[in-house]
Amino acid sequence: MVSFDARDPGTSNQEWLRSPRLAAAPQVDLGRFDRIIVLAAHPDDETVGAGGLIAAAVRSGIAVDVIMVTDGAASHPAIDPAELIMTRAREARAATAALADGHHDRIRLELLGRPDGAVREERELIMKLLAARLEGSAGTRSLVVSTWTGDGHRDHRVLGEVAVELAAAHRLELWQYPIWMWHWADPDHPDVDWDRIARLVLEPVARECKQAAIRCYGSQITVGPAGEPPMLHRRFLANFDRDFETFLPA
Repeated sequence: MVSFDARDPGTSNQEWLRSPRLAAAPQVDLGRFDRIIVLAAHPDDETVGAGGLIAAAVRSGIAVDVIMVTDGAASHPAIDPAELIMTRAREARAATAALADGHHDRIRLELLGRPDGAVREERELIMKLLAARLEGSAGTRSLVVSTWTGDGHRDHRVLGEVAVELAAAHRLELWQYPIWMWHWADPDHPDVDWDRIARLVLEPVARECKQAAIRCYGSQITVGPAGEPPMLHRRFLANFDRDFETFLPA
């Protein structure tokens, strides 16, 4: 698996946008779906990776379920875990409200609260919990959206693998979103799966909702209590302020 340090500068958004392969990636749309289930390994994954999709979906009348698997308590060792769990849950609710943009009846947030960093160890339990949320959806016009198996983060990979199994078992379409790929890879990196990458074009209002939601995650985008650099620094976040989002349909 890829190894990276989130504190490194990473590949710039400008370098990615200069790639002709990214510009030529086919477009996808949400028109054929009436329900979307977004799976996030940690609070903020859903917003950073798929916030524009969520905002666009609710504005189009599509029901969205956002399921956050872990509590995110491992991001700042200097903070009491119980306090950080409450902070990240509060941020997640605020971000969800920002993405809903007044359409609160079309979006539902669920926090499973499993231990951060232990998705692999709790794989079978998580599989069971998520399968219950998909009960009755087999063969419907539902879309599953998850972290990407190739993202270079273990929790993201394992949740992506779980999503692959669940989508296949329920005969549902699956799109996966990269997050850390934009940091550790570059347009010529051999692990960038250009054969699968597709773009969802965002209207300005969906893009604005996404940026408002990202700002809700103060614990992740500001300096930590012990002077730690932000988990999601400004150069990295520039990759998620585009007029499109990127997915890898399974």
